[in-house]
Order: sequence, then C-alpha cells, then structure tokens
Amino acid sequence: MPTSFAQRKGRDGDAGVGRLSIRGPVTGGRGRPYSSSIVDLDEYGYCEAEYFVSGRAATFAPAPGTTLGVDGHWNVVATDGADFTTRILVRRPSAERFNGTVVVEFMQEYFGTERDTNFRWNAETLMREGFAWVGASLHHESVDATGGQEVEYQGMKLRPGPAMIEWDADRYARLRFPSSDLCYDVLSQIGRAVGPERDGAVDPLPGLEVHRVVAVGNTIAADRLQHYINGIHHRDSVFDGFLLQDVAESGVGLSGDVQSPAGLCLRTDINVPTIVLNTMTAAVQAVDQPEGPYLRFWEPAGSAHTTGAYMVRVAAATKRDLGVESPICPADYTNTFPLEYIAGAALVAVNRWAAEQHPAPSFARLVRTGQPPAASEEVDEHGNALGGLRSPWVDVPIARYDWRGECLGDAGRTYPFTADQLTGLYGEPANYHRAFEMQARGAQERGVLLAQDVQQAISIARKVTW
Repeated sequence: MPTSFAQRKGRDGDAGVGRLSIRGPVTGGRGRPYSSSIVDLDEYGYCEAEYFVSGRAATFAPAPGTTLGVDGHWNVVATDGADFTTRILVRRPSAERFNGTVVVEFMQEYFGTERDTNFRWNAETLMREGFAWVGASLHHESVDATGGQEVEYQGMKLRPGPAMIEWDADRYARLRFPSSDLCYDVLSQIGRAVGPERDGAVDPLPGLEVHRVVAVGNTIAADRLQHYINGIHHRDSVFDGFLLQDVAESGVGLSGDVQSPAGLCLRTDINVPTIVLNTMTAAVQAVDQPEGPYLRFWEPAGSAHTTGAYMVRVAAATKRDLGVESPICPADYTNTFPLEYIAGAALVAVNRWAAEQHPAPSFARLVRTGQPPAASEEVDEHGNALGGLRSPWVDVPIARYDWRGECLGDAGRTYPFTADQLTGLYGEPANYHRAFEMQARGAQERGVLLAQDVQQAISIARKVTW
C-alpha cells in the first residue's frame, strides 16, 4: 500500500478517525446530483458519481486550560457527537490517467446553496493533470436546512436556499447534517475514506490506486480549512497537503459557542505542504503573518476575488440548477486577470511538493500601506499593484486591474489602456507580443504558470492589437 506524505510525517496525537458507511452510486430524483459539473467532463474522459456517507462525528473545543490563540497553535479536544448522513460528489479519470492524488474539496456554501467553487476555478488543470476530485458537503445550511430569513447581498434581497433536501426531496430525503460544526471531524473521515487506506465495502474510486489526498477550499470553506489546520490536522494526519483560496474573516467558528479570535493566523508549524492563494481582495486586508517550512502565501498582483470568466460559469450553473438569471457584468468589464492559471499552478505545486518533496516557491507579498481594515495596496505608474506574485499581465500590462467594483461576486474591474498609452509603452503590437512571451516563459520557470497555460496565454496575447 502506498505511503502518504501525512503518514511519513507521522501523527502528533493518537486521535482516531471514525469510519464512514458509504452507499451508492446514488441515482433517482431529478436524475443528476446537485452541483453536477458545469464543465464538460466527457472531453477529458472523466465520469461523475454521487455517494451518501453516514457515521457519527464530534465537534471540538479548546483543551481544558487552553484558549484559541491568534497564532493558530490550537490544542483541541472532541466534545459532543451526532449522527449524520451527507454526500460526496466524485469526478474521476480512468486508472490509466490517474496521477495518484485525490483532491477533496470542502464545498462552498452560498446563502444556503452549495457550489463546487474550487473545481470551477481549476477544472481544466484538475482533469488535464489526472487528479481525482471529491466534493464534500459539510454545511448544514446547504445540506438540510429549510426556511431561513431573507438576506441582502450587494443590494439584492435573496431568499436562502434551496438546500439539497429541498432541491430534490426524493433523492436527498435521507440527508441529515444537524450542525456545520461537525464539518471538521467529517472532513477527516471523508479524507480517510478516499485515501490510500480506504477499505469500505463500497469504493467511490474503483480501480484507482491512491497515493495522496489534498484538501482544498475557497472563502468560507477556506476559513473552515484554516480552523481544521490549526486544530484538527495535527491530531488526525489525514491530508498530505492543503490549498486555501481567499481566506477571510467570515465569522465561522470552531463550534457554536467557541468563536475564533479576530486577526487569526494559520499556524506556521503545519507539517504538510500548504499554499494560501489570496487574491488582492483578501490579501490587502489580510493579517500579516510569516510563512513556515511547509507554508506559502501567494498574493497575485492584479487579481480579484472572482473574474468575468468564472462568473460566466457561476451564471450558467445557477440558471441550470435554480432557473435564475444572474445579473453578472460583461466578462471583459470585470477583472480579467486570469487567476485560474495561478490557481492551477498552486494546486500542481502543492501536489508536487507532497509527491516529490520539491518545495513550492515563495513570492514577495503585496506592498501595502496602513493596517486592516483600512489597508490599501501601493501601485505603480499604471495603477497596478506593487509587489506580490508577479506575472506578465502586470509586468507587461495592457490594462489596470482592480479588485474593487460593483460587479456581482466581487469580480472587480478592468480598465484597458488606450491606443495612445499602448503606443507609448510598446510602439507597435509586435513589441508587446515579444515582451509578453518573454515574461510568460519566465513565469513558467518560476512556477507561476503551467506549460499549457503559458501556450494559451501567449496565443491570446498575440491577438492584441491597436
């Protein structure tokens, strides 16, 4: 049986991880899972299946005599338990294409609905590289909550939900996830159930020899993963790496009556490869904390929380699943910085680090003035951010990329340069094309971009003219 990075590093504690009962593949109801892939899986030879997972999970609290410190070095103990049944959504390649790594996504909860946010960012990289992907439903609000008060978001009044049991009562009638506080223990159980030591009667990854399991999550799910790393990972040693995108203080706690301190850091003694990819939306206001031997912070200059291309996927999925038209901005009006390239490179870097012990690169942090929540980025003569992870879009710019803006999803804005500005910078388009390609090749060498994304980026840049 393959040995995972987490197993090689050893356990800090002797806490056991509960075993799940797995049932599936699930069929019936509306004939497809909620949040089924909006990206074509057939093109990459992937298939999708859903499974119900049941068991008993604990919540966590600070160990007697301790508190949850800002430094993230938490000592926690298991407290009350509850029975649960939730689901996992599996997207997998053939055994011949599988690269040995399962990516477990802590699914994102948006106002009582669930989304495969990280998959939507990284679908092409995940499938091109041969990862298996498992989406874990870990929020009560999006699994089996009903009702709820209307909320206001960016000037719109939204009714929470529908949760899965409302969206498809026939398919999901048996789901029970009584509290989101169970998420940390259930995440460990799911990670173990799809990892190298999986031994259940029902195998959600038939024919795949798993070597590593990496956990990923965005925004609220990233905040939850931060809590998991700070308090539970060192007890359970289930995951071989982590990728967190846009960690922010969303108000989630370790449990209902155990809130997290303001200005929380990620513990720097994490013992498996971990990258925090914070767009400028999060990074400008983030706590200034150091890296660690297995911890990196990537802050791409020019990036925003979402992009126009990403919001197109969100809108398509929302219309398909909920029958609602999303009032998104035009894709070229929002921030067009191609964050998906950086996110894909970060995922591959975590996996390479875990598989080959090849550390991910460190990059400069954004140059900021002031302190959160009044901090702001410093900018160059073009209005683009200084410092941070550099890429050809800000080092050979044709626009100013802003993380602020009125567009849905915090999608920012792009302010294209005029023809006169471009002529002043580059003279003629051919000079821009050459400069962009040189910078893109250099970004590949630094680990900022993957080879296939470099080729695509260069092809797109060659179409720029004025």
